[in-house]
Order: sequence, then structure tokens, then C-alpha cells
Amino acid sequence: MANLEMEYEKIFSTLDEDDEEKKRIIIERDKRMTECFRRVFGTPDGKIVLHQLLYDLEFFNHRIENERQIALNNYAKFMIFKRLGCNNDMQISDAIFDCRKEN
Repeated sequence: MANLEMEYEKIFSTLDEDDEEKKRIIIERDKRMTECFRRVFGTPDGKIVLHQLLYDLEFFNHRIENERQIALNNYAKFMIFKRLGCNNDMQISDAIFDCRKEN
């Protein structure tokens, strides 16, 4: 149990600019999380769930009118860019098209 607590502390404690090992660990953790998200949302059911999440998060709403909608829309973008690792228009279009065609 002590090792698990040490690993948790090492990953989630404050990031010092000079702590290269912690930066490497965080980058690796983020990479693994992106791989998990892609595996989950790469399945037929995952694409349906991704579409519903993006819909719920106001991603497809072109008339954002209040702070709640802005916050939800920003989280949808976070999921696309950070969690799914889409970093260009083609990847974003593919992810959205794939999840929409399952419905």
C-alpha cells in the first residue's frame, strides 16, 4: 500500500519546473489515458456514447448563449483535443463523423 501512495504522490503532487521525472510520468499517464479513451470510443457502442456525450456537452450547438453552455462546450473540446488526442481538423472530423454515423 505504501508504494501505491508514493506513486500517487509522485504523479499528483505539485509539479516543479525542474522535476523532469515527474513531467515524464505525467506525459506517460496522459498518453495512456488517451489510448484508453480511443479504445473505448473506437467501439460501435463507444461511438454512440461519444456522440451522446458531445451532444450533452453542447458541442453540436451553434447557438451558445450562456455561461453553462460555454463551460459544457469547452469541456467537449477538452475531451476531443486532450482525451482523444485529436490535434488537427481531419482527426476531429473523423472522430465526430464516426460517432455520428453509428446513430
